[in-house]
Amino acid sequence: MNKTTELPGARAGVAHLDESILLPQLGCPAGSIGIAVGDMLEHSNRAVIEASFEFLDLHANERILEVGLGNGAHVPFVLDQAHGVHYTGVDISPTMIAVARCRNAAYVREGRVAFETADVVAMPFSNASFDKAITINSTYFWPKLAAGLKGMRRVLRVDGTLVIAAITPDAAVELPFADYGFAVHDAATLEAACAAAGFGDIGITRYLEPLANPPQETGQREFYLLRAVAG
Repeated sequence: MNKTTELPGARAGVAHLDESILLPQLGCPAGSIGIAVGDMLEHSNRAVIEASFEFLDLHANERILEVGLGNGAHVPFVLDQAHGVHYTGVDISPTMIAVARCRNAAYVREGRVAFETADVVAMPFSNASFDKAITINSTYFWPKLAAGLKGMRRVLRVDGTLVIAAITPDAAVELPFADYGFAVHDAATLEAACAAAGFGDIGITRYLEPLANPPQETGQREFYLLRAVAG
């Protein structure tokens, strides 16, 4: 029997899609459904996206990498955090990269942002290309957490900052992620993987998203915000 699912913040266009159609789209949105899924994810995750970039603490002229940027609607918010920030976003979804380029075409022309279709373990950047890196709600989809973090460590300069935002296992327990192979990691696993990838000074805090208006049927979600320093 087919099931439908409604994720927190889902919009009308995707809210009642069959689970077997919607959930595989979360990791790599594709086509017209993928564009709608990208819009839904940007909308439903906006609060944690903004909190994560504030946690990253951007400074003037820094080179920033985001892995798993989705549709890029939040890029103007990122650029407003500090003068002269240069933003690069990568995603495995060609659909999301195309949408992000279209949304941010003026910034691309100005040379302030760049987008690449790439896997976290094989990003087309030289070692130590970035001052700071961030990934929000994407580690669930990486085949190997440690390998992905090593990829991020490689492109960060020594003493560069990494921020990871990821839903807590307790908050994810009622969401149907596990049935589709999404890996939701606990704090100890995230910390150990960061250490193995060459990060130190690892700290984890918790972020509780604000209540929506009207309130979310599933309640507020809780996320880990992890910050680490490249050794």
